[in-house]
Amino acid sequence: MRDIFLGILLILILDSCAQQDFDSTVTSCLDFSIDTISVKSFKKIISHVKIIDARTPKEYQTCKIKGAQFVSFERPNLKNLNINKSDTIVVYCTIGYRSEKISEKLKRKGYKYVYNLYGGIIQWVNKGNKVFAPNGIKTNFIHTYNESWGKWMINNSFQKVY
Repeated sequence: MRDIFLGILLILILDSCAQQDFDSTVTSCLDFSIDTISVKSFKKIISHVKIIDARTPKEYQTCKIKGAQFVSFERPNLKNLNINKSDTIVVYCTIGYRSEKISEKLKRKGYKYVYNLYGGIIQWVNKGNKVFAPNGIKTNFIHTYNESWGKWMINNSFQKVY
């Protein structure tokens, strides 16, 4: 029984250390020019917000958060969004850098309530949430932008794609 307890304790400590390293990485990439929202808080309001995926077309074609509209980070076209300037918007990418930049553009265009999903889609799946192919079917594939960012995927139920 003691060995089981020690094993569980070790797993919790390692997971906590990995999260701290991930947090340090995310924090170093963001300017925090846009308010962030945690996965936990986002889940509470997800049915009442507009969601924007600010990754590349290849990443979006692999998986997305259910209900997300695509806005290419490389060539953002904000004119065709089905979003009112008074809607609450949550923008995400792989870890939060690109979504912060798209969020800044939305704010400059007059959108009032824009939030950046802290830790992006990696944090989303690491916290046990589902992702979907653009056709709406649940998938276990996640595009992590590249191998360097893929190291932060600790949820082994997903297969990384680069």
